[in-house]
Amino acid sequence: MARRAFNNGGMEEKKGPTFFKIIKTGFNTEDLRIPPKFLKNLLNELSERATLNLNDSSNCSWTVEVSQTEGEIYFKKGWQKFIRDNSLGNYEFLVFRYERDMQFSIEIFDSNACKRTKFPDVRTHRGQGRANKCDNNSAAGIHIRSCQSNKVKEVKEEEEDYQDNKEEEAATLPNLEFPAFTSFIGQGLYNVAVPTEFSINYLPQGYYPVILKNSEGREWKVSIVPSANTVKLSGGWAAFRRDNQINSGDICTFELVRRETMVVHIVHM
Repeated sequence: MARRAFNNGGMEEKKGPTFFKIIKTGFNTEDLRIPPKFLKNLLNELSERATLNLNDSSNCSWTVEVSQTEGEIYFKKGWQKFIRDNSLGNYEFLVFRYERDMQFSIEIFDSNACKRTKFPDVRTHRGQGRANKCDNNSAAGIHIRSCQSNKVKEVKEEEEDYQDNKEEEAATLPNLEFPAFTSFIGQGLYNVAVPTEFSINYLPQGYYPVILKNSEGREWKVSIVPSANTVKLSGGWAAFRRDNQINSGDICTFELVRRETMVVHIVHM
């Protein structure tokens, strides 16, 4: 029986397991390897095709072929079309969440650490691989970002082999029991944006304190602060970031385990 989490006083099914990939031209733009440690989540559902769904309001999906090469599993034909249709470039960051029956929902973070909330209209795109499907009533359009621009640190060419190894070590994100969001950390020292949808669904309105806990159970008090059209974790975030040695380019998953407590899962890149 699936575990459940709270949502405005109600309950919802536990979300599926996740992994992430950082896009690098020539490394994973032709095909994409599924992390070996993640394959246990597919169990007996592994098949020759997978469906990739954008986690937004467009209801767009892409079908990609799944193949095995030297004992490893890859997204092959159709993956390049997904890359092209979504204009993905170097150091953009994808979070894959496994739903069921070889269907994955995907969140895209641009190289400035901001989550995309709208996407290019790809209904008329053509190319190799099976055509993507979109709901004609969806709100596809030019993409916008859900936070202010914060440039991610540049990764030097000579560091790429090391970075690839670090990515593989950390590619499988924790299985979560409660509502959560993932943030690709930029250079802003004093706050981190909370996705609007998450804020509306799970957080009280206005200013209020929350507790952030790291994997060791240590606690930091921070503030939820409304700001223009978004909500931010502030007033204590700088101390949490410093004490946990979080740098630009690291990944944090914020899991809301209680109404005013978040456990933060940190991936150092």
